[in-house]
Amino acid sequence: MATIRDSAVATSAGRAPARLFDADADDAFDRLARLATSLTGVALGAVWLVSDDRAFLRSAAGPGTATPAARDARQRGTPVERSLCSVVLGQDAAAWVEEAGDEPHARGWVETTFTDVRAFAGVPVRDPEGAAIGVLCAVDADRHSWSDHDRDVLTTLAQAATGEVALRSALARSRAEGSAAARRAAASDHAAAEAGRQAREAGVQAREADAAVVRYREQARSAGIQAATSDQLAADAQRLAKLAEEHAAEADEFAATLRQSLLPARLPAFPGVEVAARHRPGTGASVLGDFYDLFPTPDGWGAVVGDVCGKGPHAARTTALARSTVRALGHTDEDPAAVLAALHGVLHVWFDQRPSFVTAVYAGMAPRTEAEGLAIGVASAGHPPAVLQRRDGTVVALEGGGRALGIREEPRVALERVALDVGDRLILVTDGVTEARPAGGGELELEGLLAVVEGLDPAGSADVTADGVLAAVDAHADGAALDDTALLVIRAGRRPGG
Repeated sequence: MATIRDSAVATSAGRAPARLFDADADDAFDRLARLATSLTGVALGAVWLVSDDRAFLRSAAGPGTATPAARDARQRGTPVERSLCSVVLGQDAAAWVEEAGDEPHARGWVETTFTDVRAFAGVPVRDPEGAAIGVLCAVDADRHSWSDHDRDVLTTLAQAATGEVALRSALARSRAEGSAAARRAAASDHAAAEAGRQAREAGVQAREADAAVVRYREQARSAGIQAATSDQLAADAQRLAKLAEEHAAEADEFAATLRQSLLPARLPAFPGVEVAARHRPGTGASVLGDFYDLFPTPDGWGAVVGDVCGKGPHAARTTALARSTVRALGHTDEDPAAVLAALHGVLHVWFDQRPSFVTAVYAGMAPRTEAEGLAIGVASAGHPPAVLQRRDGTVVALEGGGRALGIREEPRVALERVALDVGDRLILVTDGVTEARPAGGGELELEGLLAVVEGLDPAGSADVTADGVLAAVDAHADGAALDDTALLVIRAGRRPGG
């Protein structure tokens, strides 16, 4: 455990980007600070950002946050070595202080920010290059033993804050490039209009020169010069238009990169389990609302497929928080329904009465002890039901149910347990599959999905099943604009040596 006495403040603190100090960023950090207090039970949670060797209190939740000292820490900042950031930035790693005691450094904190600091936990918040530019911390007036749950929660929230930093940096760059492209496009339009006007004037002068060659010889020569100038302006207009197209392509590439960062880079390999995943953003979608993840748990594996209400930066932040939270909870709770119920509590605080929600289905998997295959608990919260295909070709939909996460104060999660023999498979999808439809036509719906799976080879691989479902969605939509689409296929196989 790090102590205050052994920590040294870094000689040159990082500098946070200017966009992280605007109101919208504070709103996101405020929710993370509230989550730190509600999920760990400490008195105060806070987010600090460092700029020009001064630590600024960006967000805080708990008693003492409205004091003159706290307001001064927000507006003017405090030297890094006298702030709660000093321990973490000094060692460039998380700090877990259970008992600060009467150390001089602790009294320095009291003078500049809050009172009665006795226990402190802090995790670095980093910029896209990995440099620590701030700290997400939890503070208590009593001694506090930081449990594995506390550490997982605060590490997850710090990752969400780091994601907010990356998102803000990327948005600032994208907006700057978009503004520059718009200005160049406007200049291109103006140049083209001017070129057209000058060309028309040149034509008039040429006709007048035909009627009075001698009298207007000099004017005809001037018209020729103007015509050459208009050609150059037209060429410049084409060049600027091409440049605007290139910047638009770069913006699309940025959106695609951001989408990829919110999905697993690759699916992990688990013994006795074959998996396949597919994701495709809807037409015109800038940042996805659908997500999936697959990860190891203490007793087996966890798989989640979810749908975040909305698109754009807020949906991206919610997606990152939901994925990180499910991973952290899956490592501490074996009950799939409890994992989604806890995620509901995090999202309820995160949305803070905003009109938003998340639907999800979470499968907790473990090897069966009495036979080959998998024992699976499937929890659902307002999400399309999971589909089960037996190796003999039988296809059924699980019960599903539950209520979307983050809306009301109390969660409602449905749970069903199934056993997969070798060759059986479980298919998890988002509503981009069940609600696919052509222009003016009807949706595929759950019944259509069951019919599609019944037509697939039950002996085929997980990849064959995933490709078959996606192809059926495309065929049903008949080229119409699609919503986000995500699906995950889990097929039970034989364990090594089995």
